[in-house]
Amino acid sequence: MAHRSIGLDIGTSAVRAVELSIDEGRLPAIENFGQVGLHPGCVIAGEVRDRGQLADAIERLWREGRFSHRQVKVGVAGLRAIIREIDMPLLSPAELDSAVRFKADEVIPFSMEDTVLSSKVIAQVASPEGPPMLRVLVGAAHAEVVESVVTAVEEAGLEPISIDLQTAALARALFDPRFPLPEAIVSIGAGLTMIVVHEMGTLQFVRTLDMGGETITNSIAAALDMPQRDAEAAKRRLSVAGAHDSQATRACEHAVGQLVGEIHNSIRFFSSLPGRQPVGRIQLTGGGTRSPGLVGMMHSTAGIPVAVASPLSRIDLSDLPLTPEQAADVDRVVAAPIGLALPDLGGRSFNLLPDSARTRAVEKRVHRYLIRGAAAVGILMVLLTGLRFLQVHNAQSHLSSIQAQNATIQNVEIPKYDKALDLRNQVVKQSAQVLPVLEKEVDWLVVLNQISQYIPSSATLSSVSLAAASSPGQPATASTVKGVSIGTITTAVVAKALTDVTTWGQSMAQSPIFNNVDLTSGVSHGTSTNFSATLNILNGARSQRIAAYSVPTR
Repeated sequence: MAHRSIGLDIGTSAVRAVELSIDEGRLPAIENFGQVGLHPGCVIAGEVRDRGQLADAIERLWREGRFSHRQVKVGVAGLRAIIREIDMPLLSPAELDSAVRFKADEVIPFSMEDTVLSSKVIAQVASPEGPPMLRVLVGAAHAEVVESVVTAVEEAGLEPISIDLQTAALARALFDPRFPLPEAIVSIGAGLTMIVVHEMGTLQFVRTLDMGGETITNSIAAALDMPQRDAEAAKRRLSVAGAHDSQATRACEHAVGQLVGEIHNSIRFFSSLPGRQPVGRIQLTGGGTRSPGLVGMMHSTAGIPVAVASPLSRIDLSDLPLTPEQAADVDRVVAAPIGLALPDLGGRSFNLLPDSARTRAVEKRVHRYLIRGAAAVGILMVLLTGLRFLQVHNAQSHLSSIQAQNATIQNVEIPKYDKALDLRNQVVKQSAQVLPVLEKEVDWLVVLNQISQYIPSSATLSSVSLAAASSPGQPATASTVKGVSIGTITTAVVAKALTDVTTWGQSMAQSPIFNNVDLTSGVSHGTSTNFSATLNILNGARSQRIAAYSVPTR
């Protein structure tokens, strides 16, 4: 059965989201896509600097994109979001997670106390010095980087269900099972360039450069002594045939050459590692690939095939038709959000979502369910009250009709007393049909007011059942201390702690219309305690309308 998955990519210059419909055995289909630009300085090198502005941009993205739900898979990137490879002994999954954290301390360049980790096994390898070992990829990010992203997403009204590394998402989006050799994916964004080498979808090497399209723009701005916005426009003009400013051309070529050189150095470094095969081809993606001369310089200097990647070619676009111009524009920037929305090839993605965020999400869902439950109970109470009102109203109308007949008889001269007496007996008989209904009536508004007045603030009702006694006026049960029971309340209560169970019972027992407060023992579930309770409703809540419909005996 198809399900929908949304990937959210937070870049330097924009936030983008893709909603995929994923059905096993079929090509993933894009249902929605949207992007909203960010002001300069909001996100720098993958790290959030203006959380409020980012939250506003994401909220606008969801409002304009009309995505089907608010659960998202988010990506992080930057110099403090990395992937490392380690070898571990053969351990069970539960033992492996704990052992990885100790081993990762040797390869992660920042403090473990400030690091969020996630790992997955990619292979079992032979060890020349002992038993086989597990080859494990460790995804790590500084907690501050992850928390700032999570907080902004939550402030926008979304629920992050996973935090993945954008580098891993790129490999998922552009993996081609027909290409058996190691492949380099180079994503050139505004502020970051991510280099990912994978072999048949399995990550082999990852490097992030704090260089990108903005680096080229800044080089032109410095050479021409102009604002960055004007330099960006000058850079775009260099892509159009015609005469150009020589200083802008030289500055652009110099910056592009530096970036291309760093990319080649990273790929050559991977190929020099023991046991690694040379990279077979390079795929380019990201908005920075539009920089003048970059793709051409990569072709002329790489020595291996270079192509601009097309993640949309691996996706069904029938539900989101695009013109060729729109598809070309989107194709360069959509690899990361598509990869975030796709399931992992090995069955397990990195997930750097902190436990605190998972707890907040559960609490929000429980809160929503309680509100819906309370609304349902309220609607039910209104319906029951309306039904009771209708019954009494019908009885009242019937009695009013009889009383009108009686008044007519009394005001008409009747020659025979026995005829008048017969009519009065009819009134008494009809009244007898109404009085049993009113004798059983409980004033539920009084009961509800008493519940709201005496219920402690530390507890809420998750369900409530109100019932009038079948034989009103009978003595209460043996455990009743005083008063006459005219009805009962049965309710399920959610409290914050076990001590609140006693508090609840004591508080409700103070009401003048409740007694025989019977509590069951509470059961704790994390941050709450559930228990049940029954209460007798005393004569003080009896309806006062019976006197208005009684027929005098004389």
